[in-house]
Amino acid sequence: MRRRDIPSTKSNLLRLRADLGLVRAGHELLDQKRQVLLGELITLSRDAEQQRHRAEGAVLLVYESLRAALAAGGESDLLAETIADPGKPTLKVRERSVMGVVIPLLELGATPRSGAVTAPGHAPPALSLARRRVALALSELVALGETEVSCRRLALELRKTQRKVSALENIFMPEYRDTIGFISSALEEKEREGLFQLKRLKARRRAAGGSA
Repeated sequence: MRRRDIPSTKSNLLRLRADLGLVRAGHELLDQKRQVLLGELITLSRDAEQQRHRAEGAVLLVYESLRAALAAGGESDLLAETIADPGKPTLKVRERSVMGVVIPLLELGATPRSGAVTAPGHAPPALSLARRRVALALSELVALGETEVSCRRLALELRKTQRKVSALENIFMPEYRDTIGFISSALEEKEREGLFQLKRLKARRRAAGGSA
């Protein structure tokens, strides 16, 4: 908005003041959105850090269990269990919205053992422990994935919102205020000039009446 492109009229002044009010209201809403997104992102970032530690620990326990199972049952038993069809885990995907940002809610269902080699109750303890730890690690990884995806989406929306807030604060609102100030000054100057001309006219009339 260039102030010289807008005629200095009272109607334009009233319109610009109304527009500035709308811009300020929009800025307030965007700033509130920014604060909510930032708070949610901070909370989820902390959760992600804790979940990352848990997931890493769970994966390490899986490797530990596999080494123990290998030592207890030998490579052939572990290989046979590894190539068996473990069944497909179910993953339920739902969504929730945070200030218009859609973030996932993941729920991992039970994994059916459709092709287990060892009969239930007869598996070596080390191998049974490895299975349980694999299931736990998978659950931790799903939770971590949900949180990290949510963090990325919130961070992206936060950056967009921040750019909009900055544009309003540093470009649009100052331009509106500057233009409103310019037009107000121009109108005041016109008013003063009009009053001055009116006084001169009255003075001339008085002078003309006195000389008559």
